[in-house]
Order: sequence, then C-alpha cells, then structure tokens
Amino acid sequence: MNLKMDEKTFLDVSIIRCPNCGKIYAETSWYVLELESDIECGVCHEIFNGAESLIERLMLTFELDEVGKVREVKVTDRVEKKP
Repeated sequence: MNLKMDEKTFLDVSIIRCPNCGKIYAETSWYVLELESDIECGVCHEIFNGAESLIERLMLTFELDEVGKVREVKVTDRVEKKP
C-alpha cells in the first residue's frame, strides 16, 4: 500500500519530570493528562502523578515517506498548561 508523498500523522506528547530524582520522560498526553495516570520512575522507582509533574505539552508532526516510514519529526505546536 503506497501513501501520498506528503502524508503526515500527529502525536500529542507530554514532557514530565520525576519530582524525586528529576528524570525527564515523554509520554502520550492522553495517558498523562486525560487518565491522570501515576507513573513509576525507572531510575528511583518512586511513583508520581504525571499530570502534576508536567513540564510541557507538545504536538509532534511525523512526515512519512510513500511506504509509511518516518522521514522527519517536527514540533508543530506547544500547548499551554491549564491553570
């Protein structure tokens, strides 16, 4: 199956920081913000709430080639944090 040359797909990503050790993670925003999931840090193994540890929320655009493989990734939007 061939795609158009200008095919794109998108991903809403949240950048979060472990409040205990400072390790930074990128997770899908639906998991962090919509589900308000707790996350176990892979470094210090503390459990923290991703929504409370949000640094930044981004929209990424993936430009695909004619067979669907990623050619390029760009930050296309920065979503403001809700107060």
